[in-house]
Amino acid sequence: MTPEPFVRRFLHPDGRIAAAQSTFVVSDDDRGLLLFSDVGSALMRRTDLFGTSTRDLPIAEELAMVTMLTPGVRENLKSLLLLPAGAAHSVSWNWLPDGSFTGWYVNLETPARRWPGGVDCRDQVLDLVVAPDRSWGWKDEDDFAQSDGDPAPIRAEGEQVIKLVEAGEFPFDDTFLHFSSDLGPAPLPSWWDLPAPARA
Repeated sequence: MTPEPFVRRFLHPDGRIAAAQSTFVVSDDDRGLLLFSDVGSALMRRTDLFGTSTRDLPIAEELAMVTMLTPGVRENLKSLLLLPAGAAHSVSWNWLPDGSFTGWYVNLETPARRWPGGVDCRDQVLDLVVAPDRSWGWKDEDDFAQSDGDPAPIRAEGEQVIKLVEAGEFPFDDTFLHFSSDLGPAPLPSWWDLPAPARA
């Protein structure tokens, strides 16, 4: 029996949904919440009225625009996503459809707020890209330099993750490199956009 989908949402500062991704829960233990998203899994992303993604726009510019949430599906990559409990980041393992491992992606974000059937967080703009050989680089530094708020704790979170990368410690060891799943694409449930308390 296929489990119920689990929704991961990114919220804008004003509470609007910036993006939503449907996944399945793989495990939930002391390492954190582990989610799987296969090629073809449903998602919603914010676009302008012509359907062009607003993802790469500065937040202030995007919030000033008229936008909408547009349905889509995950293309080209299957991912295993770890949300360590209380951490201000997530880590994903990514594979091409043929099973080739492309590396890890570290998203710096607010600690996930859990609700029955999903999690909510806010993106912090700055990210890390980690290659299969564990070489790494910052991503979106220019956008981060223009973002509001105190950058120090966000960069410090990334620097703590870099220490794990360079040491080859979990999650940047061999754990899950050969992960496979027959769950298939996750559909987007009807309640994906409900306020968190509404799905009690």
